[in-house]
Amino acid sequence: MKRIIAKIDIKSGYVIKGIEFEGVRKVGKPIEFAVDYYKKNIDEIIYLDCVASLYNRNHIVDLLPEVAKNIFIPLTAGGGIRCVKDAKILFDHGADKIVINTSAVENPKIIGDIAKLYGSQAVVLQLDCKRRQQGWEVLTDYGREKTTLDALDWASTACSMGAGEILATVIDNDGKKNGLDIEFYKRLEQNVNVPIIASGGVGSVQNIIELFEETSIDAISISSIFHYSETDPKKLKRKLSNKGYQIRG
Repeated sequence: MKRIIAKIDIKSGYVIKGIEFEGVRKVGKPIEFAVDYYKKNIDEIIYLDCVASLYNRNHIVDLLPEVAKNIFIPLTAGGGIRCVKDAKILFDHGADKIVINTSAVENPKIIGDIAKLYGSQAVVLQLDCKRRQQGWEVLTDYGREKTTLDALDWASTACSMGAGEILATVIDNDGKKNGLDIEFYKRLEQNVNVPIIASGGVGSVQNIIELFEETSIDAISISSIFHYSETDPKKLKRKLSNKGYQIRG
């Protein structure tokens, strides 16, 4: 079964979208987007507060209870998680899984601490990276901070610490809608043994088919073509089903 996931980036209470994490603009309201995607048969929703680490304030906490009352699919949330208490707040407000990036790089022990309490399946590593001459480098703080960490090595380490899933975005492709970095995902799935959600660059059904044909990854995260109403989850699933793929829902 393939999973079609909507990723909703939030800044100051609004849904935003840019290219390579830059030049972002407001495109809507996070609750309205989530409810609409749910009605149109999305499998999961990922909320990310893109400036929570910068300002030490996660706006998702305020909207999660309302979203959780109206949608009944897995709901993942992240941004600014610095300790187990921060993760607990998101779980208590309706999140099924949490996403962690910056604080995991700064303090990898937090991955295991959260996994021990909630299970590895509830801890998603947010792996944001950029292509370099030698491999891919991990970036934190919504792509603002370089780390010098090799993305493949870091993914392997994070999984050994307790991360049970990876949301992997190659920033070079983000928002451009010209396809994913297939080479990266091929390499990544060789380095880890947890589910991978590929993100960044989807502009057509063919981009998704290429991922599914070239890798064993079964989940794709989509923003731009949903946010700008170029297609919707139901239409996209129908096209993939017509191509012979087993699609949830």
